[in-house]
Amino acid sequence: MGPFQNEHKIFKKTVSEFVDKEVRPYIAQWEEAGLTPRSFFKRCGEMGFLGLNYAEEFGGAGADHAFSYIFNLEMAKCGSCGVALGLSVQNDMATPALAKHGNKYLKDTYLRAANKGEMIASIAVSEPNHGSDVAAIETKAVKEGDHYIVNGRKMFITNGTQSDFLTLLARTTPGTGYQGLSLFIVPTNLPGVSAGKALKKICYPSSDTTEIILNNVKISAENMIGREGAGFLYQMEQFQYERLAAVAMSLGGMKRCYELTKKYIFERSAFNKPLYKMQTIAHKMAQMAAEVNCLEAYSFKCVQMANAGIDFTKDISMLKLLAAQTQQRMMEECVQIHGGYGLMTEYEVARYFRDAKLTGIGGGTNEIMKEIIVKMEGME
Repeated sequence: MGPFQNEHKIFKKTVSEFVDKEVRPYIAQWEEAGLTPRSFFKRCGEMGFLGLNYAEEFGGAGADHAFSYIFNLEMAKCGSCGVALGLSVQNDMATPALAKHGNKYLKDTYLRAANKGEMIASIAVSEPNHGSDVAAIETKAVKEGDHYIVNGRKMFITNGTQSDFLTLLARTTPGTGYQGLSLFIVPTNLPGVSAGKALKKICYPSSDTTEIILNNVKISAENMIGREGAGFLYQMEQFQYERLAAVAMSLGGMKRCYELTKKYIFERSAFNKPLYKMQTIAHKMAQMAAEVNCLEAYSFKCVQMANAGIDFTKDISMLKLLAAQTQQRMMEECVQIHGGYGLMTEYEVARYFRDAKLTGIGGGTNEIMKEIIVKMEGME
């Protein structure tokens, strides 16, 4: 468990048992349906799994970042990364800026409902022409009296087909600089907000993803998070926690695949001896164990920095880069060891192999992580 207290260990056991009883048995059904049902978000709210780091005043648990880390890691062991992702969007992506910078009205209306699982949230930043280049987004919010009129398109929106509100980044000052961006809470039932059909992806089928179109959407100025023009800064601040969540989910998948593969090599034989007795396979397993343990040790450091309120942008960028690279390589090895069975989608290793690519793209690509590291190492 690393540098965690007894309360963290109890929470880990609770989440692990919940995954065994109330998640893993339904994975095939949710993957076929192409989304994780609303009822599951409500159930997680009832269990106290949503809003872990937020104030109890607004329905949160008032817990430290270690609890979020544990939740994301254990949930990712369920056999479908898409389930873990949908919940992480709710906890770690669409609501951090709202919880930290939102006014009381927004917290009472949207944060509280999200923490209870009564509303599903989406983060709406990426656009058809702009993903990693956040400062260049084109969606506009034009002030008219005590309202803003929003026009634009958002792409790759997780939870998008069933979300109740968007945490949306839009340009409030003409131009292309990052200083002119602001964050808003946009209810999806407003006139002019429309979601397309769920996008067909090669990974994460249990997580619905879509395009959101905003056509002359009128929102109250009260729906702005924090101050005008600070949206980019709020978004960069939020990325630290999104990337920590991504690392936790990545490690959860790697740990689960390692456990499944280890079980497989003790049960399977070839050429009259068990697979674990073959040096090539045993060495592969040793390499996996070493890498996962090193990544986990580094993740503990990042959790401690998050709890201390220390800027850990460089550390989490390094960790996410290495986790994404290791995860993809490790999932391929697990499939290879399973042979033909590793290609069958009913085998969890096949699903984890399929889903591994996202870690190196979502929340900032591997290339963006390297650019951040170059900058922070003074090598611009």
